[in-house]
Amino acid sequence: MCCNSVFKNEEGADIVENALINEDCCIHAINICEVYKDNLSRGEDQEEADRLLFDLYSTGLIIREDMDTELWKEAAQIKASVRRISYADCFALSLTKRLGGILLSSDHHELDPIADSGLYKILFIR
Repeated sequence: MCCNSVFKNEEGADIVENALINEDCCIHAINICEVYKDNLSRGEDQEEADRLLFDLYSTGLIIREDMDTELWKEAAQIKASVRRISYADCFALSLTKRLGGILLSSDHHELDPIADSGLYKILFIR
């Protein structure tokens, strides 16, 4: 399944795979861009990176391209208040809040302070 190629059998891959198969999952275009870039950076060729995208799309993953003022302002406010967080994570959080969803992540170092605030629902996969 796609998660094995995405996560290389990393701890927590089963949680993500289950969500992709059994839930309505969304990802912001900025975050899928990061996934694609990470695969290219690990030495995958473009064909393999494109195959990964195809596998993800085949699960029904919805790519959101929201970039209205409300969304990017929320992302900027997160970045300004947390600072040690990537803009990609800021957009993931902003979209999660907009959709009333739960963000799946392994990024404790960036997201623990936000999870502790209770403003955003975050499920750490490991």
